[in-house]
Amino acid sequence: MQDAMAGLDLFALYRRISRPLLIARALRPNPPVPGMPDWFDELMAAYVAGLSRDLGELARTHPQVTVEGVDGTHAMVLERPAEIAGLVGEFVAASVPA
Repeated sequence: MQDAMAGLDLFALYRRISRPLLIARALRPNPPVPGMPDWFDELMAAYVAGLSRDLGELARTHPQVTVEGVDGTHAMVLERPAEIAGLVGEFVAASVPA
């Protein structure tokens, strides 16, 4: 599985999609992992800042892309299922022509 994903550029894929696309973004960091080096949390914070910047730019330049923040971690579907279902339901209702 890792080899198949090594060359996958999701942002390139997102830019090519012509239909409405919802990206739910976790707003809370994952809890610290015991035994990780001290610099790991700083690295992850920098990654999240860059991802936030890149997703914001994607949404600004590609009107078919909607990025919504969710008050949860990467496990947001398990942590906040009703909120995720609501986001998806509202997105679909707004995206499907009447």
